[in-house]
Amino acid sequence: MCSIINIILIIFLFLLPSCGTVKKEVKEASEKGVDAFEVAKYKILPKKEEPKKKILVTPFVCAWNPYSDYGIKVASKFAMKLKKVPGNHLVYLPKNPSAWKVEGAIPRLGIIDEPDMVEDACKLGMNYLVTGIMDVMRVERRTNGVWPFRHFDQVFEAVLVINVIDTVTNALVESHMASERFAIPLKKIPTDKEKLFRDVLKNTIPVLIRTQAKLVARVVKDDPWKGKIIEVENNPGTIKINAGKDVGIKKGMILSVYDWGKRISSINGHSFYCLGKKLGDVKIVSVKKDYSVAVPLNKADYRAGLPVVLPAKK
Repeated sequence: MCSIINIILIIFLFLLPSCGTVKKEVKEASEKGVDAFEVAKYKILPKKEEPKKKILVTPFVCAWNPYSDYGIKVASKFAMKLKKVPGNHLVYLPKNPSAWKVEGAIPRLGIIDEPDMVEDACKLGMNYLVTGIMDVMRVERRTNGVWPFRHFDQVFEAVLVINVIDTVTNALVESHMASERFAIPLKKIPTDKEKLFRDVLKNTIPVLIRTQAKLVARVVKDDPWKGKIIEVENNPGTIKINAGKDVGIKKGMILSVYDWGKRISSINGHSFYCLGKKLGDVKIVSVKKDYSVAVPLNKADYRAGLPVVLPAKK
């Protein structure tokens, strides 16, 4: 039944008019007193460190009023909640939220993945761009209480759609809708639409934010770390990567470089690229705050703009 309701809600939203096991870290121990049998039994391997993934959360869009600033406030709360979810990610908010607002017609299918926004996020060194759309819909009326104190409630459905875009490939990694219901007595429903929707969201948004933040953290965790080559010198003596100390890139790390594969056009008219053939590996030899320098470990057509990927754990 819930699945049917969710499907109906998704269709309704999209037809809106334009408006394993956790491994505990082992503490360091002195060699003195270490039992050889225990060391052999519990084989301790060095922890493989991975670069952190940067996530930029942009202002959410209010479907009932795309020009409202309420989405900035909700996006900020979402970012704070996502920051607290355990994971290998760093969360950012725009210094100038207004410059990242999407105004006007609601994008087709409720997916906000504007190419310019994705490109700007990539230039800032972000790995993912998170966008969102909020809406409130009337669902049903129901009776509450017993006679003679019976009254009617209006049930509302608050919806939060979250989109996660990979800024390296421009691919939509995840688009997910979460919903929560809230009832208001008919006699107490505000006449002002903006106030009504904000009242409903005030009572539902904490649950929606918690649900979606956990989802985003899980999606980002499961996706391999990716970056980009921003400069190649001496054809190619050295290769500059758009990630540095700020995300945990370290000297000696090995990254794989890929060519671009097939270009795919999505249903909303935008396009993204698949990773193509692996060209080879590069080794980090120097690390700065927000970029690093690598040297190629083989001859290949390395060039600016190509994606670099952290190899999967073996």
